[in-house]
Amino acid sequence: MVGTNRGKVLFDSVGEALTHRVTVYFGGPEDGAELTMEYAATWKEASDFTVAAVHAGLAVTVDSRIRPGLRRLPRYGFRH
Repeated sequence: MVGTNRGKVLFDSVGEALTHRVTVYFGGPEDGAELTMEYAATWKEASDFTVAAVHAGLAVTVDSRIRPGLRRLPRYGFRH
């Protein structure tokens, strides 16, 4: 489960606030990106992931447009 909704903030299963949406553009952020994926993350996870993703040549945006139904940012997926 991605998280539970307590008011306007989503929480993961261990109580961490998922406050940021991370959007990863495979193929570029412009219209026509081959693949776009969105994830829910804590501020720290979003920050750490963005640094690693940009270093790897990916285009990433981070904002606070979190919503129910977003998958949790993989803890070990793209960063390792």
